[in-house]
Amino acid sequence: MNYDTEKKLMKLSEVTKLVGVSRKALQEYDKMDLVHPTATTEGGYWLYDEDAVGKISTIQLFSMVGYTRKEIKEFIDTVTGFDHMEERQARYQDAIERLKKKRAQLDSLISMAEAMMACFSPQSKDTLKALYDYKKGGTFSESSTMENLQRSIDYLAELEEPQREQANQLVSVMQPYVVKLMALSLCQGEAPASPSVLEKVEDVFDEWKAPYTILIRTLGNASESESVHDLPLSDQLTAFRDFTETTLGGNEPSAAGDSLEMQINHRYGEGTANKIRKMIDTFIEHKTK
Repeated sequence: MNYDTEKKLMKLSEVTKLVGVSRKALQEYDKMDLVHPTATTEGGYWLYDEDAVGKISTIQLFSMVGYTRKEIKEFIDTVTGFDHMEERQARYQDAIERLKKKRAQLDSLISMAEAMMACFSPQSKDTLKALYDYKKGGTFSESSTMENLQRSIDYLAELEEPQREQANQLVSVMQPYVVKLMALSLCQGEAPASPSVLEKVEDVFDEWKAPYTILIRTLGNASESESVHDLPLSDQLTAFRDFTETTLGGNEPSAAGDSLEMQINHRYGEGTANKIRKMIDTFIEHKTK
């Protein structure tokens, strides 16, 4: 019998590739009476028709979103035909909502990974190295954080390779700040002045203090015993805004690739970085009241 053409049956190995299910899972589905092979060859190979493959796809879908196999069996055995259309629709809608939540979680994890990767780009590491090593004149009272950062970047051409470990130290404390800054993208649908958004920006502000403390020490504006906490709150907030603006990097790519702002806008939609700026400005207004 030519089972592939006459009855449109698929081998077990073909089903595993098509649906993304393991051989062991299909064997367990058979034992649990979830779905059985449609036919078996003389050599003992399992075969499945289109209906069986569709049933396997349904089982995989509901397994992925957290249904137990017992729940799936009850659903498949009882919710069938046109008499249960509303209940079937409700089940699939629930699956869709669960998948959306999983997608949001995955997007957040991807964003965090991209932020960490951005921190370790060649240009970022060299820039941070410059910030750590750069002790030329000028204080933050004479020029803005952004100007100091830009001068440090311009100074890169004069630097050589030593003190890479110190650069890595600064990179490590930058990571949590950058990750939490990017995570504000997930709040873009909320009002900037809402308590939950203000709390999240406060978390970014607190995380920012570690890299900024290293920055003001290495640029000679603070001793090893001093930190950003010793600055007036108004100065902290101004520096926080400027530092964040520099971290976002604008809407133009650099030699190291897309800026953080470009990455955010690409993943969450054009204008998302500006919404983050609005959250930060609203937070600063709230703190200065």
